[in-house]
Amino acid sequence: MLSKIIGLYAGFDKTIITPEKPVYLAGLSGNRLSEGVHDDIYVRTTILSDDKISVAIVGLDSIGLMYNYVKQIQEKFLKKDIYVIIGSSHCHSTPDLIGIWGPSEDKSGLDEDYLSLVLNKISESIEKAESKIEKTSIIVGYSKIPEGVARNGRDPGLMDKDISVMLMKSKSSKNNLGFVINFGLHPEVLWSDNKLITADYVFYLLKKLEEELGGIGVFLNGALGGMITPDVKAHTFEEAERVGSTIAESILATMHSDEIKYLSSGSLNVICKNIILPVENKKLINASKRGVIKRSFDREQYVDSQICSLKIGSLIHIITLPGEPLPKVGLKAKNLLKAPYKFLVGLGNDEIGYIIDVEDWTPNKYEESMSLGPRTADILLAQINEIVQLH
Repeated sequence: MLSKIIGLYAGFDKTIITPEKPVYLAGLSGNRLSEGVHDDIYVRTTILSDDKISVAIVGLDSIGLMYNYVKQIQEKFLKKDIYVIIGSSHCHSTPDLIGIWGPSEDKSGLDEDYLSLVLNKISESIEKAESKIEKTSIIVGYSKIPEGVARNGRDPGLMDKDISVMLMKSKSSKNNLGFVINFGLHPEVLWSDNKLITADYVFYLLKKLEEELGGIGVFLNGALGGMITPDVKAHTFEEAERVGSTIAESILATMHSDEIKYLSSGSLNVICKNIILPVENKKLINASKRGVIKRSFDREQYVDSQICSLKIGSLIHIITLPGEPLPKVGLKAKNLLKAPYKFLVGLGNDEIGYIIDVEDWTPNKYEESMSLGPRTADILLAQINEIVQLH
């Protein structure tokens, strides 16, 4: 079952951000210096506009981009009345943009030159997408994560299985300009023995969808925490291809349906709200003090972050969470949204680590050691509820 929104404009771009020198790879183990490239990594952008405001939705092949960098880009484009939402794929075989996977616990893995390149390429991609903008209609629908590609390593069986899909079609040529897909699953088929830069299963997923649908694909991760990980027999590129291609087939089966349930005209409504979150994790505070993480914590107790909410007509509601929500948190956030089609962007405009429901907080577990603290989820959900009321 699909729905259609008319009366909007869209433009797409994808720009390569593959580093040209060895970099430390993020996720899994530290001191993992890249030795080559399996597939190029990208910043992928769509801009939506309704003649009044524009919103750039950016999918980044990255472990995560922290808010202190994201806001630099947002401030630049707000001068042009363009809001910016950046969702990182959280791929574990891309360069370390956080710093904690360097050569040692006291040395950052962040390459400042590569970070500058990424920030510049994001701006470049947004500008290119804006230059290609044209009248569009949006086809929106849901697919499901198929069996045999994903599992929850912390709470078996608990998962948000929805795949939210938007397909933008050119009004003039009737061709597909591109698409946005959103679901939660760690891109970590490849493991710590891999030293080749790759987008992991996301590479194969978008490759197949772009070949079948045309246009440019933008991937936004969702409630991937806790641990929503690929269900694989081996940590190989063959398995990464199987996972990506299997998910792509599920999406294609949905998008090839001809049945339109709703037809609506579209306008954009955006609210981005800056928030302050308590930092109770001494490990993160100490990493900031040592310069491993290039981010300051106010009085060693708080950190600035953000939630963005985008409504597209009456049918689509997109909400961001600034880290890796566990499925229970992600499902609670989606339940607060009122539109028929819901997109939850994990690692949206920030990477603060795992976001864990307070009733599931278990000290000394891995996810807790990579989280700001037990209060984060409730604060974020309360903020989302306030934003929803404003819409």
